[in-house]
Amino acid sequence: MSSSFRKRVPAGQQAKPPPATRLNPHSAQLLVSTGVPSLDDVLGGGLPVGGVLLIEQDRQTGYSNTLLSYFASQAIAAGHKLCIVNADQNVDLKAQLPGWASAVRDPAAELSGAAEANKEISKGADDTDAMKIAWRYKNLPKISSGDNDTDNKTNNNSSLPGMGTEVQFCERFDLSLRIPGDVVDKAQPVIIDGDAISIMASEKRYDGDMYRCVLDRISELVQDGFSSLTPLKPNTERTILRIELRSLGSGFWQGSSNTSILEFLHELRGLLRYSYAACVISFPVHLYEEAGVRLPIVRRIEHLCDAVIELESFEGTYASPADIVARQTRTDAAASQDYHGFLHIHKLPRLNSLTASMGRLSLLHTGGGSANNLAFRLRRKKFSIETYHLPIEGGTVERRVPGKEEDKKAQGRQSVGKGGVGCGSTPGRKDPLEF
Repeated sequence: MSSSFRKRVPAGQQAKPPPATRLNPHSAQLLVSTGVPSLDDVLGGGLPVGGVLLIEQDRQTGYSNTLLSYFASQAIAAGHKLCIVNADQNVDLKAQLPGWASAVRDPAAELSGAAEANKEISKGADDTDAMKIAWRYKNLPKISSGDNDTDNKTNNNSSLPGMGTEVQFCERFDLSLRIPGDVVDKAQPVIIDGDAISIMASEKRYDGDMYRCVLDRISELVQDGFSSLTPLKPNTERTILRIELRSLGSGFWQGSSNTSILEFLHELRGLLRYSYAACVISFPVHLYEEAGVRLPIVRRIEHLCDAVIELESFEGTYASPADIVARQTRTDAAASQDYHGFLHIHKLPRLNSLTASMGRLSLLHTGGGSANNLAFRLRRKKFSIETYHLPIEGGTVERRVPGKEEDKKAQGRQSVGKGGVGCGSTPGRKDPLEF
């Protein structure tokens, strides 16, 4: 039985939490935001520090890249160190990262003095949130988009590097905007692309094993001020290292054996457990299938990660190529209300706890959602996860006025039984069934 006595520590000697972090009230685990409030809610408040989130990619769409761009933008907004590994292609962050939707927290507006211009851009950010739903869904808890969320309290002890503003746990981003290039350069992200990996793997000690050389590079970053086993340097504040591994296990990744990816994930998780770092991995799971059945190695990969979600889009799974093009070119109001796919939860984080925190802390779960009842939408300005509801009976999502042709058909149906012969009537007499 543990003692209830605690050592009193002076206020000046208490360790300050890293910027843009908070504690999980269920397990006292330090959390960071993924950049998407609804995804933080699904994970039980955020991604645990020292944990690994695996995103299983869809076959024909790039929704997983959208989540990765949110994660990277949140790292720059919070002043965290960012490391991106992509063996498939070169990374152009300036063209991929969504910008801040709020003019108050937009570093570009603070640098150029154009805060008023950005206010007009972000004025209609909440207009797309309005949705008419059935009366029984009105009282369900709602996931805030970020401005008035009580969980997005600011951290008064930290600020954005060089900006002098308070850092929130989860910023609010706009997919139609981009982070200015000077802000990205100031953050100094570490990018390990395919060319750099090929050069490192060509060394004799690696013998072409890309997994081993990437793991050694990540280990060097962790040891450089992010390990919990080494004390901080004087007059320095603790911060978080965010790691992105894009399309891990694709055809561009070469290992020394068929189990290289398993060894990589096992050592990566052990390295992150004793560090102030969080990792998000996108995994092309469709490459590990035979005749529509997943190979046994997929289950082992999921076991080596702390949280596993799968994005199953309607476009890549159920639609033909012609339907995909037609869906992407729709501009009517009904297109913005459609779900783009299902979100499957295969595993939830359980660091420092025997049970996941989603059942106690998630609004989507307590509001009627479940692990098999979640869907996602990608609008022009944001990505969101919601509880999936069936459409209105009849298949229409908006009320419309009937045209002239429909009026003529309706009048023709009404005339039957009055001047003509209807069911149960005789010519020249009123139909007894007509009220």
